[in-house]
Amino acid sequence: MELMLFLRRIAKIVLLLLWSLLLMLPAALSLCFLHYWPRVRRGAEWARVWTRGAAWITGVNVVRHGELPAASGCLLVSNHLGYLDVLAHGSLFPIRFAPKAEIRHWFFFGPLVALGMPVWIDRKSPRKAERYAAEFRETLAHGVPLLVYPEGTSSDGKHGLLPFKSTPFAALPEDGRILPMVGFYRETPADSAPGAWFGDVPFPAHVWGVLGLREIRIDVFVLPEMRPLPGEGRKELAQRVRTAMMEEYDRHEGLV
Repeated sequence: MELMLFLRRIAKIVLLLLWSLLLMLPAALSLCFLHYWPRVRRGAEWARVWTRGAAWITGVNVVRHGELPAASGCLLVSNHLGYLDVLAHGSLFPIRFAPKAEIRHWFFFGPLVALGMPVWIDRKSPRKAERYAAEFRETLAHGVPLLVYPEGTSSDGKHGLLPFKSTPFAALPEDGRILPMVGFYRETPADSAPGAWFGDVPFPAHVWGVLGLREIRIDVFVLPEMRPLPGEGRKELAQRVRTAMMEEYDRHEGLV
């Protein structure tokens, strides 16, 4: 049994590396000769291709519930359960992500993520918040779906949603569209790694555990689109979106 788990993990690592290398060169070449915003759109498309392949290799089974509208220029909002959310949401939409800036310097993975043309977020520098908000607004104005996790960190997914930070909602224009989503990871056997990555669990140890799983089912519930109300501030908007997502969470809490 231990040997089979080890071989499964190694096989997934090798396949992920091969899949990534296979895409990196054509992706990089296709981005070289484009202006900035066409490059951002192409990067979001490449991110979708990579995440779909990576989800298949790692056994991430994304089950969508609800209508999937055209996401062009839409602010996608979801609860956050860990790095596997990237595979779940990226397989549904051509998304521009907003990862933490430290990832940019990770070996191999940093250049791979950079091909998706993300907005790198330096959480240690709150003074840059307005610059990020401006980049978010431009992203939506150019019709590129933008994904944010307003909880600001990941949770175990079993105790509701964390409080929302309102900063991402400042990017939304008055006529902007919000597509809220609520995700659940199906419970894994007691002797297996949980899909959610939260708390102080070391990243390499969690990835090693996840790679040993045959399948990780992620249920994504897509809520109806929401729009800002006249005169509504970003904090009120963030709270209204969170309330709608909590109601959806409560309806499906038995999944966790």
